[in-house]
Amino acid sequence: MVEAGSSISIAGLAEQYSVSMETIRRDIAALEKEGLVYRVHGGAMPAGRSATIDIRVNNLSLEKASIGALAARLIEKDEWIFLTHGSTTLSVAKALNDGPPISVMTNMPAIAEALHGGAKHRVVLTGGEYNHADGTLGGQAVLEAISECVFDTAIMGTYGINPVHGLVEAEKYHQHLKRLLCQRSRRRIFVADHSKFGASGSYVSVPLSEIGTIVTDHAPPKDFVTAFNESGVKVIYPSNFGTKQHDL
Repeated sequence: MVEAGSSISIAGLAEQYSVSMETIRRDIAALEKEGLVYRVHGGAMPAGRSATIDIRVNNLSLEKASIGALAARLIEKDEWIFLTHGSTTLSVAKALNDGPPISVMTNMPAIAEALHGGAKHRVVLTGGEYNHADGTLGGQAVLEAISECVFDTAIMGTYGINPVHGLVEAEKYHQHLKRLLCQRSRRRIFVADHSKFGASGSYVSVPLSEIGTIVTDHAPPKDFVTAFNESGVKVIYPSNFGTKQHDL
C-alpha cells in the first residue's frame, strides 16, 4: 500500500492482519526510520522517493522550517550558493528569501520561486530534464552546470546518515551529484531532519571526514555523536545554536 502511494490506517491494518495496534505502530516507526513513511494521526503516509514532492514537503514541516531558519543564518551577503533539490532545502530557500541578497544555483524550480528570483536574489537554474513528481531537474546538464562553477557554499539534502560510512544516497546519480558539489564548494552544509539518522542507502556520497556541517532539528543519537566528534563534524540544531556546535 505504501508503494502504491496510499495512506495507511493503524486500525485498519491491525484488523486486516489480526495483530495489535501497538505492533502496527512499531512497524510504522521502523518504516519511518527507513524514510519510507511519515506518521500522521491514526496512520501514515508515504514519504520515500515514491512519494511526490507535494507529499514530502508536508512531512515534518515544522522541523524542516526550523532547519531552514538555522541554515539561513549561516549564509552571508553576496555568497554564491548551490541548493540541491528536496523538501528540506526548499525550507532553506524560503528562509533565505528574507535574508541579505545572494546568488543561488539550483536544480529545483520551486527553490527559484521561493527566492523570488530576480527581485532581490540572483537565481540560476541548472537546466536538465524535469521530473514533475520530484519537482527537480536532472541528468547530465545538471552535472555540467555544477562543473563550471566554484561555490562559496553548497547546501545539500541527503537520503540518510550512517554513523560509520557518512552520508548515503539511494541512487548512484545523486551520489555523483553530491560528490561533485563537495569538490566545487568551499563550504558544505547538509540539512537533514532527525528521521535521516540511521536511514539506509546503497551509495556513500560523503564520508564522515568530509561532511563539514549538518543542520538538523534534534540532537543526534549517541552513536552518531561519538562518530561526529571523532571526525570533526559540526552539528547544529535549535537548542545548541550559538554554542560550540561541534562539541557535542
